[in-house]
Amino acid sequence: MTGMNSLLRSVRWMLSYQAVRLLVGFFVGAWVARALGPEQFGVLSTAAAVMAIAWCGVELGMRQLLLKEAGNRKRVGSVLVGTLFKLWLVGGCVVVALLACWNEWSGALPWPVFGATALPLLLMAFTVHNNWQEAHGRADIAARNSMTGYLGGAVARVACLVWWPSMPAIAWTMAAEQVATSALGVATSPKRSLWWPGWDGRVARILLSRGAVLVMGQAGTLLLLRADTVMIEHIRGSAEAGIYGAAVRLSELVYLLSPMLVTVLLPKLSLFFKRQDKSSFHDLAKHGTELTTTLALVSAIVLWTAGPLAVQLLFGAAYESSIPVLLVHCLAVVPYLQAEWRHAVMVTLDRPQVTAWLSWLAVIMNVGLNLAWIPQHGALGAAWATLVSYTLCGIGATWLVRDLRWFARVQLLSLLAPVSWLLRPRRHMAQWQQMFTTVRA
Repeated sequence: MTGMNSLLRSVRWMLSYQAVRLLVGFFVGAWVARALGPEQFGVLSTAAAVMAIAWCGVELGMRQLLLKEAGNRKRVGSVLVGTLFKLWLVGGCVVVALLACWNEWSGALPWPVFGATALPLLLMAFTVHNNWQEAHGRADIAARNSMTGYLGGAVARVACLVWWPSMPAIAWTMAAEQVATSALGVATSPKRSLWWPGWDGRVARILLSRGAVLVMGQAGTLLLLRADTVMIEHIRGSAEAGIYGAAVRLSELVYLLSPMLVTVLLPKLSLFFKRQDKSSFHDLAKHGTELTTTLALVSAIVLWTAGPLAVQLLFGAAYESSIPVLLVHCLAVVPYLQAEWRHAVMVTLDRPQVTAWLSWLAVIMNVGLNLAWIPQHGALGAAWATLVSYTLCGIGATWLVRDLRWFARVQLLSLLAPVSWLLRPRRHMAQWQQMFTTVRA
């Protein structure tokens, strides 16, 4: 019962955090875009895209390894976390140095904005405390830290918009959000020095070897998400990147649901796999897919219905070109969430290489379509490239792996889940309640 209560508390806090992030991010982000205009907002969107891609190079695919292993290996937990902290610290320094060389060559970001982009990467290692809490079933603490950091950054952003609406100042409020979340993770950790004493060369080699495949998959996913913004800025300029960034800001709000579901359900999925409970494992994989698809389809309908009015009211006349981009891009949320849940299943099955090569297949397709469509169609061409590549590689490509065709069928049938939910809501509510509450070590 204690485990069930802990999970329910974590789910409530994570839902609250995502709701706050959706609500506050929706309005404050629109205010930022409106105040700065497409040109400067395009620079901020490019900075955010670059940081997301670089974050993967620092994280090295190891967060999900920590979620999977730390709770099951409590005796060596401090060694695992300490080793991971030092790898992330060194990775942050290396990645920031490489980014500085890129920015000197490209001139894409003003240096004050680059500094705000680089700081969270240098301090990312301290987020290991929040990841430690998640791995031990205390995701509510990590969610509370994230919510506090996010709200603090949002308040600072609003203050800048009122008194000092400049692009560098707003960029630094975004950096402050990440720094505050990391600091709260250290402050609320039961072992504040958890990261310091632990180091083991053998553990480091294992983490790097196993994380290498995971990071390849995550890098592919992030490039799929962010490369289009960088390509638009390079091919059509910052103003067009700002138009695309406004549409993406609305449609990608739904993407925040993915890490929440994975964080809550991955430890349980791993437990069923470890017990060799194939029936429970397949049931959870199926119901998780149905849940992600239902949330995605409902979100796409809401964006199709209310999105155009939201763009006009929140962003203003300068962003009217974002409306057709939004109507195409928001449809990609369905295959994206399905692909993210597939990635969690592959991590549990210890087959991250499947995610890696499917992600890079999508990247190659997306970049090729971007090169073909962005020069002529701009942001709208990038939106179509996103939808096509996500759908073919997030759903269709699962059929290419022979022993995953059971999951491909689950993905396909899950598209009917919203209809089934309307016809038999009590049954689905019972299934989803069991999915989130039945946890026994």
